[in-house]
Amino acid sequence: MTREKYKFGENDLFVMYSMPGSKEVSLYLHDESATTFEFVIHPFIRHKVPTTILKSDTVIANPEVEFVTHKTCLLKSTTKANYMAQAERLKRSIDRGVFQKAILSRIKVEPLEKPDYAEIYHQLVDQYPKAFCYFFNVPGQGTWIGASPEVLLESKSTGFSTVALAGTQAVPETPHDRIEWTDKEIKEQGIIVDYVASKLYEMKIAYELTGPRTSKAGNVYHLKSVFSSSQQVDPVELALSLHPGPAISGYPIEDALLFIKNTETHNREYYCGFLGPNNTSNTQLFINLRCMQVFSDAVALYAGGGYTAASVPGDEWKETELKSKTLLQVIEDAYITADGI
Repeated sequence: MTREKYKFGENDLFVMYSMPGSKEVSLYLHDESATTFEFVIHPFIRHKVPTTILKSDTVIANPEVEFVTHKTCLLKSTTKANYMAQAERLKRSIDRGVFQKAILSRIKVEPLEKPDYAEIYHQLVDQYPKAFCYFFNVPGQGTWIGASPEVLLESKSTGFSTVALAGTQAVPETPHDRIEWTDKEIKEQGIIVDYVASKLYEMKIAYELTGPRTSKAGNVYHLKSVFSSSQQVDPVELALSLHPGPAISGYPIEDALLFIKNTETHNREYYCGFLGPNNTSNTQLFINLRCMQVFSDAVALYAGGGYTAASVPGDEWKETELKSKTLLQVIEDAYITADGI
């Protein structure tokens, strides 16, 4: 029996996703009158790009999908020279005490010829089964594919948990228990822990804190702490109160956001936003990291890193290169599969 093939273009609102630990792909087709399932797509800054709530009464499991876009890429890669100049400006701001930490991001544009984005997405699911893998299109806003290693919030009928994560090490051959963290990385992660704790205190939410501990995501390690609580909350409302936190903006947040606005030469759009299924008994929202915006002729990969007083711009550039490789490898493998080589 032949399965129905779903054909989408840039005017269709849809999302495909797989949860961490599963290769099962779910497809939501938007229906404004639906009440059963929701999927939230929130940008880095709400005023730049609107929040999208995709509604559906049906979950289509493991669909066969074809996606075609005619939108060409007008974005330009961030050059190393421009990135290093921005990084030096950032470091001077930290030295003057403007902020303790800020995140600097960049774009890497990779030209592609006749890309098969459905195949690229499935390769992503196969290679990163422990990540939240998604593929969505929002008409007028764009098409994005990603594999996020970072949970923003998980909420169930028994309570919720949220994560404070920072630091990156590319040492895949090193055993998990042999990873060592520098004072810079420990301080960076501590800033995020303090921020989340202060937000939960403001909302009068009691919690337990575990960590920090080493956590692996793809080909890199991170330092992670977990907040958990048995209190009932509106998960999206809580996520909005935590976002955009210091892990994706900096600290103090308003000063870091102003720096990002005045320094980065691209709009982050959905990069460093959050997304995920929001259902009555089970909500799982993820920070949109390891992601790319896709076009008919290219992909634009987004990557960033956290700067503190101890950061070295050259090392941070290398870290963004490493993060980009997560997706570039998948694109290359997808082409090999498509060509039958």
